[in-house]
Amino acid sequence: MPKGLVSRGVLMNWGALAISFLVGFLLFPFVVSRLGDTWYGVWTLVNAVVSYLGLLDFGLRGAVTRFVSRDHVLGDHGHSSDVVSTALWLRLWSASCCAVIGVALSMPVTRMLRIPVEMQDAASLAIGISVASFTVNLTCGVFGGVLAGKGRFDLLSAVACGQSVVRALGVIWLLSSGYGITALAGWELLLAVLANGALAGLSFRVYPELRITLRWPDAGIVRELWGYGVYAFLINTAVQFVYYTDALVVSAFLSAATVTVYAIGGGLIEYLRQLVSALSVTFTPFASRLDAAGRQDEMRRLLIWGTRLMLFVALPVEIALWCRGRTFIGLWMGQQYSAPAGQVLEILLLGQVFAIANLTSSGIAYGLGKHRPVAMWACVEALANLALSILLVRPLGLAGVAWGTVVPSLAVQILFWPQYVCRLTGMPVRHYLWQAWIRPGLTVIPFGVVSYIVDRVWPPGGLPAFLLQVLVTLPLFPLSVAVCFWSEVRGPLARGVNGISVYRVIVEPLRRSRA
Repeated sequence: MPKGLVSRGVLMNWGALAISFLVGFLLFPFVVSRLGDTWYGVWTLVNAVVSYLGLLDFGLRGAVTRFVSRDHVLGDHGHSSDVVSTALWLRLWSASCCAVIGVALSMPVTRMLRIPVEMQDAASLAIGISVASFTVNLTCGVFGGVLAGKGRFDLLSAVACGQSVVRALGVIWLLSSGYGITALAGWELLLAVLANGALAGLSFRVYPELRITLRWPDAGIVRELWGYGVYAFLINTAVQFVYYTDALVVSAFLSAATVTVYAIGGGLIEYLRQLVSALSVTFTPFASRLDAAGRQDEMRRLLIWGTRLMLFVALPVEIALWCRGRTFIGLWMGQQYSAPAGQVLEILLLGQVFAIANLTSSGIAYGLGKHRPVAMWACVEALANLALSILLVRPLGLAGVAWGTVVPSLAVQILFWPQYVCRLTGMPVRHYLWQAWIRPGLTVIPFGVVSYIVDRVWPPGGLPAFLLQVLVTLPLFPLSVAVCFWSEVRGPLARGVNGISVYRVIVEPLRRSRA
């Protein structure tokens, strides 16, 4: 992959993510205040219900990314075209099934989730419109897989960035004009059509050799896609349970209004996950290319440096939220949410630390096509998550649902992933844990101690003062990183003295395997 393309992809991913964060940060309190706790809880439930239709993806986007990236290295554009055509044909049928299932279940689901009677009609209509949006995203998601396989994360990020800004402007206008969740669902449908049309056009532009033929697919291509995608499908199914079942359990056993409280704590976790996902998405096609070229030394280097990078990005955010999350939520959303949403946030953070540490491992497993055991463990985690959440919700309330999510996650992230990824790459487990987990973890201790002290002796007068406190204390973290990893970073920093580039400081260590 060309250096400039990698650098541009990383920068665009982060740029789009920064805009998405800013939009979400400013928009969240506005939407909750305009809709109210109950209506916002219903809107969250609508999105959670529709998200389950993603199970009909059958892992096809990941398969497209895998085969396009591999075939690009091998120059087999005919096979890439067959794969994309088959995936698109299959997704058209899946989208049709989604439309039928979603519309048929829209009314029964609203009654099952204890949505107030006067809100059920609007919720059912919103589900129907959201299903239409999802069918568009499902069908055209194949083209996003093509761009990812070609390494054009810069284009994916540009489309996502534009979509975030336009979405926010539309939401502000609609809610300010007195519209509700059905109008929000309609706006999402229009954006889905425009964004996916752009992705399709860009795919053919960056991959002119691509040829789409919609006909009955070749059985051999279907077997290839199914062999890769069936396990990705199982993993996606498990992910849906892990990330979206919580809202359904809260609504079914507590109330729709309580979903809003849980969504505030869980929403901050989702922002954090998006933050690191902007980098981790590059690992799957990168690992596929290294595997196709037989560069196993670089694969091991990718594992170490990729995991470090994930933790360097996530750890200061996680520690700041752990030490000061309740204070932040009170200033951001209102003091009435500080304690309950802050408790949910603190519990969920326990599992997220290790989940983020394993994102590079996951990308490598996908890139190598070795994700079959991952599917089994993911399904076990999902079932345990659902069972524990239901078991604990009555005695512990929202905290019980959060613990039901965290306990199975910790078991999988700690017991399964280090052993498995080290077996894939031929790396000793102790070496991996010390270099990729423990050393980065030590660097955040000074920042964590100072954050804890500041939160207790220097109460901020408002959100700007809070952010200023974080900015003042944050330099402790990069200073600790520089001290602990000076021997690794001084070379790239020295070579980039005339203009430090993302490639030299972040990407080059991933690519250097022969000293």
